[in-house]
Amino acid sequence: MPSQIQTETTANVNQATSNIGRLDLRGGDDGPRYPQYLPSVEHATFPDWEEINYVDPGTRGTADKRHLFVPGSRHKAITPRIGEEIRGVQLTQLTKEGLDDLALLAAERGVVVFRDQDFKDIGVQKQLETARDFGRLHIHPPYPKGIPEMHVVYKDQAAENAIKPADLQSVSSVVWHSDHTAEQQTPGYTFFVALEVPETGGDTLFVSATEAYKQLSDGYKQTLEGLKIVHDNTSMIEYAKSKGLPARFSPQKRSHPLIRTHPATGEKILWAIGAGEGNGMPRYIEGFKKEESDSTLRLLNDILQRSGDIQMRATYEPGTVVVWDNRAVGHTPVHDHKGERRHFVSISAMAETPY
Repeated sequence: MPSQIQTETTANVNQATSNIGRLDLRGGDDGPRYPQYLPSVEHATFPDWEEINYVDPGTRGTADKRHLFVPGSRHKAITPRIGEEIRGVQLTQLTKEGLDDLALLAAERGVVVFRDQDFKDIGVQKQLETARDFGRLHIHPPYPKGIPEMHVVYKDQAAENAIKPADLQSVSSVVWHSDHTAEQQTPGYTFFVALEVPETGGDTLFVSATEAYKQLSDGYKQTLEGLKIVHDNTSMIEYAKSKGLPARFSPQKRSHPLIRTHPATGEKILWAIGAGEGNGMPRYIEGFKKEESDSTLRLLNDILQRSGDIQMRATYEPGTVVVWDNRAVGHTPVHDHKGERRHFVSISAMAETPY
């Protein structure tokens, strides 16, 4: 592991048992434009996260985002209830105050789409440094060799073992979820960096869990208040092991509030995305009988997944960087492109213990 890139756990990665390889590409000279960000197969293990104090940078943001919306920049709402698109602002040029304003905007709007960015070309150290302003960096394989804080999303017809496999046994590729909700301190602000994108397709759908909560009646809000969902990543880790893929940590199983509060906005969040459907880590409502839990979670996921008026679609161009708040939104990739390479890296900062 390069000395300048230190993992955020207490693990001594150099002492971890590893079996490192690179994605095997077959034939042709039109290889990946960013080979340094190809996924590695590294069977390194890390100790479980220790809980630490977290101060959301959005709590320091300004209401008018004066440090983010700099002179000459342009921004517009993607939909009335979720998403903001920004042009004329380089993430790499933002001050700490500008990053605080970005955190608050992402908390308020859920998703912020930056266009025409140089972020993909500034190097790993600067990329991680920028994201680290938002919190301790999460680790999830596959990642580029020696860079565990950077997750790779890669699909290429020429790859023997493309990440995010296309062997889906369902009609639709849509799988709504929030990332790694079984953690004690779940990921919050996430940077999703486009390295290579298809000419069309390969978009990401987002849904606002904040706006979903607002749609509920006052009486039903009171019914849900105080309930907890058990989040469990055991099946994900077991699946990875069955495919010979890395499993970074031991399985986690925790109870988190069904209605979560955002520390920067004070707003309530319906935190049940993908719950009970086998496609997410939230499994069942604590203290409910199975039928009671299943029917409640089915209703809540219908609200989240079928309400087009609280959803948006993020499209990608060369130089696009999407920043989203993993606490406030759910997402799903759309695997509708064929043949073309889709190569992204994501960097996620861990946030507070949900309350």
